Amino acid sequence: MRDTRNFCLRRSPAWHCCAVLLLLACCAVHLGAQTIVGRISGTVKDATGAVVPAATVTVTNTATNLTRTAMTDEDGFYTVTNLPVGTYTVVAERQGFKKAGQSDISLTADARLTVDLALEAGQVTETVQVTSSGGGETVNTTSGEVARVVDKRQVQELALNGRNYMQLVTLIPGSVILDEDQLALTTSLSISQAAINGNRPNYNNLTVDGGFNMDSGSNNSQVNNVGIDFIQEVKIQTSNFSAEYGRNSGAAINIVTRGGGNAFHGSAFEFFRNDKLDARRFFAPVRANLRFNNFGWNFNGPIKKDKFFFFGGQEWKYIRQLSDATRRTLPTRAERAGDFSARTGTLNVPAGYTAINPATGAVVPAGQPIPGRNLSNLRLNGAPAGITPDGAAIAAVYTAMEKLAASYSDATAANNSTFQQPNPFNYREDNVRLDYRFNDRHSVYGRYFHDHYDLIDPFGTFITSQLPTIPTNRLRPGTSVQLSYTWLISPKLINEAKINASWNGQRIPPVGEFWKRETFGFKYPQLFSGGRFDNGIPDTTITGFASFNGPSGSLLSPTTDIAESDNLTIVHGKHSIKTGVLVVRNRKDQNGRSNYTGTLAFSTSGNTRTTGNAFADALLGNFRTYNEADNDPIGFFRFNQVEAYATDSWKVASNLSLEFGARYYYYSPTYLQANNAANFDPSLYNPTQAVTILANGNIDPNKGGNRFNGLVRAGDGIPADQVGRVSIANSPILQAVPTGAPRGFYQPAHRVAPRVGFAYAPFGNDKTSIRGGFGIFYDKAEGNLIFSQLNVPPFINTPQFENGNIASPSGGTASALAPFGTINAIDPNLTISSSMNFSLGVQRELPHGFFVEATYVGNLGRHLIRQPDINMPTFAALAANAALPSAQRLSVNALRPYKGFSQIRMRLSDANSNYNGLQLYTAKRKGDLGLTVSYTWSKALTDTSGNADNVDVGDDPFNRHLSYGPATFDRRHIFVTTYDYRLPFLRNLKGVGGAVLSGWEISGITRYQSGPLLTVTANTSIGTRRADYLGGPVLLSSPGPDGWINPAAFAAAPDTRRGNSGVGNVIGPNLQLWDFSMRKQFSITEKVKLRLQADMFNAFNRANFKAPATVVTNGGFGTITNTGPARNIQFGLKLDF
Repeated sequence: MRDTRNFCLRRSPAWHCCAVLLLLACCAVHLGAQTIVGRISGTVKDATGAVVPAATVTVTNTATNLTRTAMTDEDGFYTVTNLPVGTYTVVAERQGFKKAGQSDISLTADARLTVDLALEAGQVTETVQVTSSGGGETVNTTSGEVARVVDKRQVQELALNGRNYMQLVTLIPGSVILDEDQLALTTSLSISQAAINGNRPNYNNLTVDGGFNMDSGSNNSQVNNVGIDFIQEVKIQTSNFSAEYGRNSGAAINIVTRGGGNAFHGSAFEFFRNDKLDARRFFAPVRANLRFNNFGWNFNGPIKKDKFFFFGGQEWKYIRQLSDATRRTLPTRAERAGDFSARTGTLNVPAGYTAINPATGAVVPAGQPIPGRNLSNLRLNGAPAGITPDGAAIAAVYTAMEKLAASYSDATAANNSTFQQPNPFNYREDNVRLDYRFNDRHSVYGRYFHDHYDLIDPFGTFITSQLPTIPTNRLRPGTSVQLSYTWLISPKLINEAKINASWNGQRIPPVGEFWKRETFGFKYPQLFSGGRFDNGIPDTTITGFASFNGPSGSLLSPTTDIAESDNLTIVHGKHSIKTGVLVVRNRKDQNGRSNYTGTLAFSTSGNTRTTGNAFADALLGNFRTYNEADNDPIGFFRFNQVEAYATDSWKVASNLSLEFGARYYYYSPTYLQANNAANFDPSLYNPTQAVTILANGNIDPNKGGNRFNGLVRAGDGIPADQVGRVSIANSPILQAVPTGAPRGFYQPAHRVAPRVGFAYAPFGNDKTSIRGGFGIFYDKAEGNLIFSQLNVPPFINTPQFENGNIASPSGGTASALAPFGTINAIDPNLTISSSMNFSLGVQRELPHGFFVEATYVGNLGRHLIRQPDINMPTFAALAANAALPSAQRLSVNALRPYKGFSQIRMRLSDANSNYNGLQLYTAKRKGDLGLTVSYTWSKALTDTSGNADNVDVGDDPFNRHLSYGPATFDRRHIFVTTYDYRLPFLRNLKGVGGAVLSGWEISGITRYQSGPLLTVTANTSIGTRRADYLGGPVLLSSPGPDGWINPAAFAAAPDTRRGNSGVGNVIGPNLQLWDFSMRKQFSITEKVKLRLQADMFNAFNRANFKAPATVVTNGGFGTITNTGPARNIQFGLKLDF
């Protein structure tokens, strides 16, 4: 197979920069993306309240001296649009009146501020100036969107754990925090820590300066994790926002970066942590080692006053830490040697074996207890048949893991070991922004980000082994280049064009020796050769014990996105009309991550040679299933996307504004350039051509039939210019599968999404507003839908064998063929997901700078993607089979409707969800105190909670209503408050006392969130399904880590019927966090400030327990094995000038 280890490095950063610059130079149509500008409008009146037409209104940016003018119409109304984020002064003038102005007006991204001015009779040379009370949240009287802006003060002053801006997304109403480990989120680049308004976590859209900042493969991670010192503000729109915004159906999260102005400013900083000041995690035997150094600088100012500005900076993050303390179950040392005398439970002589009673010499037949509960007493064909060489290798894995454990108890109890492994992270971000104004009509800006990302994950990034057998080195350099051009055609006609290119060269190779077969002495013959790391150990699961993984899941996935768009703004009377278009082109080259090193499963359920203990079966080598892929293919994935919109913001009357518009979506499915993928299409499956399945689940070689029945290849086959990219391009086996499927396996989507909103000021002023709206939003499906289609026959062969011995994996089927292993599939009728958002609320400005809002927010999710096994036998068939004597039971594969296949996990777009929430919010951001308080009371219900890459394991995939209930991200109560307070006491004190006692500031974040709603299941002979509820309280009287769920309340349901327990009938532990910060500022000179800072995260060191184990038939049911982070203390030093 072609070596692809370094193919993502063949293009250097310099090559990429040249390519982007050439693209910018050659692009004939200028196109831009989501807005990072705002609008100021209002009415000019005289002292009597009469409107003043033909007045000149001048709007000036105080930092850059950018000036825009507008003329009031016959109703005294003016509008100035496409203003960059910043602080402004607005001045109105007309002959016969004094000038009237307002200063210190803070304009945020996509803000529509109302600034009314009153002219007094007098000379135009006189000015009446009013200073805005500044910085506070204002009542929205122009639109019905549900949105929050986190301004620079909050970004800079709040105690953000890990100094990661993504934490800001969790501070708004309607946002559920799903992972409070901010350092882990920083190192993972994840953006799915928040589920907002009942949307799935990966349905949000993340942009920087309006340009895309997401990996489209998962819709779940960032390209650039922008440093908080480079951020001007963060705007989070959660419902009913303008048709100007699209791509995803969840929240729109936009980061606006800082630029330069007419004055030079800069800062240098360092923040650090040391575990000596930290607390020990609840389950950790010792305090985890931690060294965290976060340092950097930025400098900005003018290159040429009023015309040319720059901003530049760098940030480094070095983290030396251990992974989260996680409890796992290891077999004891005696068990690894074959001695199970200390463990209770079944341990019988397996079928085909005998045993010798060492005390009497008597022969013990199959089905009877093993004498002495020691495997050394077993015999096979009369010869000793204890631990096999590969069984010894499996035992050696656990022995090596014991040595790595932070703690280990050599007892048969569940969770007898704790693991904390080195998890180092190295990161650097480079940032440059240039703004140039040619004249009052033409301006451009360019922005460059580059992130160097280097992470060691002891459990394997995207592999998540339960044991540290597969540490990986995630290398993910991320680069983003953006260029924007604004043309003020006239004061009422403005065009903005933008192009954004981003790419990363992600590769995640394994490191160390524990992933290698030779390290432990695995001897079994692999079925195939090939794969990047084909000497790796198999992925191994053993019921009741920790599983471990090999290197076959190692990912290689460089990706590039180019997005172009154009926005045109037209001001016509009381209408502000915007229209635009967006074009996106994506390429991602990714391996299939097939299980080419093999997958072993040891389970007592369905195993015809079981002892009754899965680890004993593993020592003997008697697996339940084994499968292995014959190669690890590479896919060259591409997609195109076009969106366009038109929206009108109409000032119907002085107290009523309407906003209405529509967005057009064209989504092409992700496809492969080489068409080297296949799909299962149920409509093409012909029962008359089906293979015959024997009782043991294997294919009858004497009956014939089409093994590829129902499979279809993408497009018209492999193009001639792509043959060299596909290892089996010339193989005759390809001809056994017809071509003709759509290249992305489902049809492109054309959709139109209407949006409408209103804002009504019932008292005719900007103090109170009643707002509402409705909108339809569509979601760009993640690339993960198609990535796994690389691993579908005939492009890959993954045979699965049942009930064999690992010494000869294919011995489970003798000479017979086995059905194909698990494959993924895409419904040819799949459609893109959508949500319908609606809201109604009221905002009110209160005295002393307070702002309050109460809003009802609703959301209906439709055509959500789920992934059930469509080849699961009916429940009736499984129950009838389980009722037979064990010798007469058929293999599950013999019961499946599509013969010749095992699981077929098909992506279907038929799931639904609904969300209803009351969201209360109050804020004060004026003066010395900055405060926000939010409370959300909500319910999120669905029949499938998981993202598109999660397998639906409901009781019956064909009856979704059986799985309808609370979503896994449903949290009924959420309370969040943030505060920062500049202590006014002794502010004017001079001398040494002033230096010590003045300039103090405190800030913090306090959060309470009710627990997740959990579903209790059981492993039974017919699969994992919901358990029986037996009555009584579902929680123990004093729930804790050693017992949260009442074990007497649940049991496995009989095989003859479904379990009677509901979805989400157990509430898990709640979340409470108190983060606190204290700062002291020293004035070295008037313009140079030095700040000392101390932060405490989880200040009260509360153990925030994760969800308990919910499988009633497993050891450790109801126990909790992990918590959130313990208290961390951080110190910082920052110099501003």
